[in-house]
Amino acid sequence: MIQNWSSVCVRCHGPDPNGFKTEGRAFFHNEAGYSTFTASGVALESGLIVTSASLLRPFLMDKLSSYGEMVLCSNSGVDVLFESNIDDEGHETWILADLVAVVEAEGMLSSIRRLTGQDPSMWIFGWGPNKGQLGTDMHSIHRFSLRNVGISGLAILRLRPSAVTPPYIREQSILSDYYPYHLSVPTIGKKLTLHGSGFGLIAPSVLINNISQGIVANIVHPHRAARRADEQASSLILTDAKFLPGMEGGAVSWGETGELAGISMLPIRRTDGEPVDISLVIPASCIVSAISPYMAIPKQSLLPHHVAALNSGSLLNSRQAVVMVQVGQTWASGVVISKQGHILTNAHVFTSFLDNISNRTWPNLRSGVSLRVRIDSPQQQQWVDDCDLIFVSESCWDVALIKIPETCVLNGFLPFLPLRNRDEILKSRPITKGSPLFAIGHGIFGPSSGVLPLITSGICSKVVAYNNQPVMLLSSAPVHRGNSGGVLVNTDGHFVGLVTGNGKTSTGRTITHLNFAIPIEAITAAVNSYLMDGDRKWLDRLNSPPSRIDDIWSLRGTPPVWEPVDKVHQIASKL
Repeated sequence: MIQNWSSVCVRCHGPDPNGFKTEGRAFFHNEAGYSTFTASGVALESGLIVTSASLLRPFLMDKLSSYGEMVLCSNSGVDVLFESNIDDEGHETWILADLVAVVEAEGMLSSIRRLTGQDPSMWIFGWGPNKGQLGTDMHSIHRFSLRNVGISGLAILRLRPSAVTPPYIREQSILSDYYPYHLSVPTIGKKLTLHGSGFGLIAPSVLINNISQGIVANIVHPHRAARRADEQASSLILTDAKFLPGMEGGAVSWGETGELAGISMLPIRRTDGEPVDISLVIPASCIVSAISPYMAIPKQSLLPHHVAALNSGSLLNSRQAVVMVQVGQTWASGVVISKQGHILTNAHVFTSFLDNISNRTWPNLRSGVSLRVRIDSPQQQQWVDDCDLIFVSESCWDVALIKIPETCVLNGFLPFLPLRNRDEILKSRPITKGSPLFAIGHGIFGPSSGVLPLITSGICSKVVAYNNQPVMLLSSAPVHRGNSGGVLVNTDGHFVGLVTGNGKTSTGRTITHLNFAIPIEAITAAVNSYLMDGDRKWLDRLNSPPSRIDDIWSLRGTPPVWEPVDKVHQIASKL
């Protein structure tokens, strides 16, 4: 395992008389015709630093050298700051570094292509409002080049000799055949820590080496669903850990062992402004392959106890029951709740597609509107067009029920996540404020991407009750567009809530870390009764909740009332 590493701040400067090279950057310093940027990096032994090539791209020559290498332009330079080189007064001692090579993290462009699907114009890398950083062209990711080096490129730097270089960095590499290392396999739900100098350009001595924690939300193999451990080890990692500007190129470590898990990439964003609170990580396996010509590294091996089946664990079992629901051109999530193929999702997914004749207990889609469901496993995906829309609630209980044929199976069975009955719920650990929760759904990436559902982590922020029964769950697990109809599960993988949506600001901006879910206690009796005898009268009961529950879900409050003031200028409230 790679444990001898250190997180550093990396700074790059170069000529930029018109300031054009700052496009897509969250922070930069431009003065006297020069622009300066910072990112994060990983210091390894023998004085090597690895960082994201996106930092250097503005100052790379537009033509390759005579040896086919990417090189920095004249009057540009790179230096590195270790936290140990900041004194008590905040004085920083930066160490000059030379660019050794810019190399590709192999397979990452193909993984990005799988992730984003058929429409690259919907995606950008970087921090600009509607245009990506230089070197992140999504239309060129079929082949590694200067146009996309900021996405999957790694810059390998070597520190110049200096008296202030930390001793363990100056020592000869111990990564040899006598001290073989191992690579851990990324598995869904495994804890990660992102290390980096977020906002580091502003005040490096203060903001160097902050951390953010999360879990592995998904893995994307370059060509297919990863089945073997070695394929998993070389797959793009998605995490829900919070990412800040300047953390690109920073180390990502496994929460349990501290060993290097990978390096953070630039953030991916949607051009339509929908939030994407998911970070991308180049796995350690790809980094080792890229830097092996520059360090004495033995052949990598995998820790035997980490070579596990992809479908093991309660979270992964729960994820197999989550499906993608496509209505017309929009998509959402759903969860299979019976072996007969009943799927629970949200009513609001269908509202604008219903005809004006049928009622919600016997709903029909408008003519020409298609409904299909995709069921997934790591080995196979299947679209099902033969779907029946059984019920669409018209109350605050945002619930819809779909049925697919029970002959629709993957690998011999149809995964499902049953609604526990009231007795089973009472015997289990109750969900309370602070309980760990996981949201599972097809957020962010639509039908064309073909990736499995994301898993994001958080806690129960609040349980809202009525008559001593939970009627709303608030969670901090990040939820995105497409997560509607997905599930909240606890640490045992039990289905505890049906995700309905996010909080939004008064301007309509989505708050991904504030989401709402229907507790299963509120709907399990009606749905399970229908599953037993097929009588829709049970589902119809969901259309008549008490008025107080409707107030809760409508977020109706009482605005403050004050004594009027003379000559007041009234403006519209933002509630």
